[in-house]
Amino acid sequence: MIKNLNRLAHPVFLVSLLILLLNDFILKTVFHNYLTGKLSDFAGLLAFPFFWSVLFPKRTKEIHIAVALFFVFWKSSFSEAFIDFFGFYRVVDFSDNIALISILVSFWLLKQESVVYKVQPVFLKLIFLLSCFFFVATTQKPRPETFEDGFRYLNLKNESDKKVVILVDFKFSENEIEFYKKQEIKITIAKLKQFISEYGEEYKLVYKESDSIDIVKEVNDEWLLRQNNNVTDPLVLDKGAEQYIVLPLHNKDTLVGFPKDFKISILDSNWKPLKIYDKKAFFSKIENKGLNEFSRGEAFNLTFGKKKEPLNISDAYGKWESRGKGNFSKIEINADYFVNDSDGKVYDCNYKNDSLWVHYSRSKWYLGIIKKVTKDRLVISWDNEPDLIYVKSKKPTVLGR
Repeated sequence: MIKNLNRLAHPVFLVSLLILLLNDFILKTVFHNYLTGKLSDFAGLLAFPFFWSVLFPKRTKEIHIAVALFFVFWKSSFSEAFIDFFGFYRVVDFSDNIALISILVSFWLLKQESVVYKVQPVFLKLIFLLSCFFFVATTQKPRPETFEDGFRYLNLKNESDKKVVILVDFKFSENEIEFYKKQEIKITIAKLKQFISEYGEEYKLVYKESDSIDIVKEVNDEWLLRQNNNVTDPLVLDKGAEQYIVLPLHNKDTLVGFPKDFKISILDSNWKPLKIYDKKAFFSKIENKGLNEFSRGEAFNLTFGKKKEPLNISDAYGKWESRGKGNFSKIEINADYFVNDSDGKVYDCNYKNDSLWVHYSRSKWYLGIIKKVTKDRLVISWDNEPDLIYVKSKKPTVLGR
């Protein structure tokens, strides 16, 4: 018995297992094309009867015939009830029957003169377990589509000077859902019938009523996915931060637009509304101006708030007057000196970003934060006191002389 089990180490059998592994877990995910669909059939129809024939060598012929008959049944529409009852998964394609040639290869290999492969029992157990796993995994349904697979992105960027909360409402009304569902089902069925009329003979395809049922189920599942993700959780963005969210718009659904009541609300940290974008305002604001609600080529990019321009200190040079009373109500400044017009004294000063440092004496200095400066207006907060608002003075400058 052990000697016969060693045949599980046959190179052809191991290669077929490796192909099953790579194809079902990597290649199908990356490429998902005609070739990947056939690879699993060829590899599986060699490995499966070979495996069971090694376990039951006296039933080799019966096992291979049974596998061939079951595969033909499996790939036919007659197996529909069986598949649904056990929750298995397979694609009906009569051209898959060409893979039956692998059963003949398996039978031929087993009838060859037995070659003894010296394999440690632990490796035999590993091969046995891996074989069982691959055979079961191949019949499972593919990984359910997550909400991010193939859906559109909305990139959000906060260029305001405060932290904000963003609410995105992408909820379709019942009437919209019903309209889009009927439209998708009608178009998908029409495309399938057209494909069968053009390539039916080549691929031996026939339109069945069950195809319509499958399409309706697929469309309903996709809309259920949309409805479960049509309102995002509140998104908090710090100033200067970026974040993306996934919109319930699939790449292939170019006939599905934005909901009529689509809305993006920008709130401050106290949940007070700062800005609300409806559908029209959103498309006039986004950076990619050529996009509309049916576009699927690229992500939507929305930037809100105005990026603060770096302060140009030279704009603050000159003579200024404020209605406020007290120290520094009338001033004059340039790159190196500060004049307190209240007493006419001149002090050294320097700048760092928007900070103005006035050296009043060796042991005393004043800090002014320049909050705003225009051609005729200057706002400074001195030592965290209330802002002083200055206007350009018409008196002649001292520093200029």
